[in-house]
Amino acid sequence: MGDASGGSIEVYVPYPLRGLTNGIGTVELRAADLGQAIAELNRRFPGLAYRILDDQGRLRRFVNAFVNDEPVSHLSPNDVPLRTGDVVTILPSVAGG
Repeated sequence: MGDASGGSIEVYVPYPLRGLTNGIGTVELRAADLGQAIAELNRRFPGLAYRILDDQGRLRRFVNAFVNDEPVSHLSPNDVPLRTGDVVTILPSVAGG
């Protein structure tokens, strides 16, 4: 069972965003929901949230998010609960030309 106060989770950072994380590909942090996870990522790596979230705090149109391979991009980040051991993957779509 997950820890509602925000257990330890892993966030996979894709290559296009690793310039903001000093090349780090996996970040371990504590968060109760996806919104908290993104806020913590942004605290550690300023500017990262701007690449993931729009002005309304929702995932940008071309960003896909998954929790344990389940798509959650259609939900508000604050409505995506996280449990200890969850793996979050954030994937910016590559726009075709």
